[in-house]
Amino acid sequence: MPEAAKTALELVKKHKIALFLYNGTKYVRIKKSDALTLSMNPVETEYDYIADESPTTEVEDYKPSIDQNLVMYKGSEDYEMMWPYYYERRTGDAAHTKCMIVFMQEPGTDGGYKAWETDSTISMQDLAAVDKKLDFKIIFGGGITNGTATMTDGTPTFTADK
Repeated sequence: MPEAAKTALELVKKHKIALFLYNGTKYVRIKKSDALTLSMNPVETEYDYIADESPTTEVEDYKPSIDQNLVMYKGSEDYEMMWPYYYERRTGDAAHTKCMIVFMQEPGTDGGYKAWETDSTISMQDLAAVDKKLDFKIIFGGGITNGTATMTDGTPTFTADK
């Protein structure tokens, strides 16, 4: 095999995919969670073309969401940010915030990492007292902007791709 064709495999570790939510003044990383599944939720349309024997499915768009849990540590920055969404039962504009996903396994430009930024809606789901978890859904809305996140003291700054 030619040298250029050889690629070292590197397992992507969970701490390399970072979820940040905007608290009104800065992005806060959701840290005290034991799950992070970014569901793409493809919007699919089926076409039954007259020339084809079987229907064809096309992916028209994506509507990403994250079913998230947060282990409740009073005093942690992520808990203190999310608790008012639950307690106040926020709806409408009060339930919206910016969301950023930073893919720290993927180099971006200027020493940063590939990232997405989007408006999102926080939909509170459950407070599981026995499990000590606050469950919520982050629903992406209005489109995703691709870009680069640079990190300063654990806080990202987003620059949109040109």
